Amino acid sequence: MKRSKKAALVLMVPVATLLLAGCGEEREQAMVFTDPSECSAAALNSASQCEADYAAAQALHPQVAPKYLNKEECEVDFGAGNCETAPQQTTSGGSVFMPMMMGYMMGQMLNRGGAGGNFQQPAAAGAGAAGSKIPTQPLYKSRDDRGTFRTATNTPVAGGIGPISLKPSQVKPQVGQVVRRGGFGQQAAARNSFGG
Repeated sequence: MKRSKKAALVLMVPVATLLLAGCGEEREQAMVFTDPSECSAAALNSASQCEADYAAAQALHPQVAPKYLNKEECEVDFGAGNCETAPQQTTSGGSVFMPMMMGYMMGQMLNRGGAGGNFQQPAAAGAGAAGSKIPTQPLYKSRDDRGTFRTATNTPVAGGIGPISLKPSQVKPQVGQVVRRGGFGQQAAARNSFGG
């Protein structure tokens, strides 16, 4: 009996070590705004920096936003009038739709190393380079949860504008995929808290 308890403890140590290794990531500060004027009014960044971050999020928006093959499916997840035609097309030349950008997230001024156009394809983004920061990116709101800003991967980040704190690995931008109803919308309805 003593041997089995000792063996179980020895086997549990590597598993616990692996689990705790992921918990060591430090939270970073970021800011959430709907537009550059809110950013400027907060007086934390210059107006030109606010505009630059907003432009970076807008440029990233067509790359990372979830895509739908028809506007109706997009609107079921994001609400009537909240979807637009994506610049991409289907292989047969048909239109693709994506939600409208409802806000943007930017790293704090001290975290500027990860802001703006540093988006990389998903394989490279997952590399977890030392010193990675929160990248500037577009935010969305689902039809089922209009009060919460979410990343393009449906990660809830904030219940309003202003400062937030989260782990950079939670908000790594990824190339947007074609989704069907039941993807973004149902997940959003199932999640009623944000942070992490």
